[in-house]
Amino acid sequence: KKMKKIGLLLIGLTFAILLNGQTIKIQGGTSISKLDWQNANQLDNKKLIGHSVFAGLDYFDKQYFNLSSNIGLIRKGGEYDINFGSDEVASDKPILDYLSINTTIDFKYSIKEKFAPFISMGPRVDFLVNSRNFYALEGLGELKDTSFGLILGGGLRYDISNLQFGLRADYYLDFTKVADWTIESTGNGGEVSVNTFTINLTIGYKLK
Repeated sequence: KKMKKIGLLLIGLTFAILLNGQTIKIQGGTSISKLDWQNANQLDNKKLIGHSVFAGLDYFDKQYFNLSSNIGLIRKGGEYDINFGSDEVASDKPILDYLSINTTIDFKYSIKEKFAPFISMGPRVDFLVNSRNFYALEGLGELKDTSFGLILGGGLRYDISNLQFGLRADYYLDFTKVADWTIESTGNGGEVSVNTFTINLTIGYKLK
């Protein structure tokens, strides 16, 4: 019965979003991420340049705010050099591809009814769909399948008739580690986290 109620609630929320949807949009651009390997001083971390592609819907549009729900793909990861204490150095580029879902509240202020700078924040969940080149984790721990956190951002929108163009930047604040582990024989452990920024161009079409 509990699962049935949750299912009905989700269906009701979906219909509410669709019925009140006012702008459908797509966005795409660049993700910039860097892995943080705790207790791994031999790693020289570098940034990874990836991609970010989303589709979404803005709804409950009011004068100073609106809600926005989005789903898409984002690439996270990093690059690092492993220093073995001699002249020997090995390089690697771990990559994580996520299906990401978020809902934000966008606070905006219209200028001459065309330009609208905004800031936004809201919850997000990322599902790991692909990973590769995590050789440094072999024998230590498994990657987490799901990541929970917040998306914090801001940008600028420009309206032309029923079209909307924009530029936005977002920071992905994670509550979940990429991986963590404990070595039973020593009791020592470690963890991997990731810092991610995105810069996206957006285009939307106003339904109402």
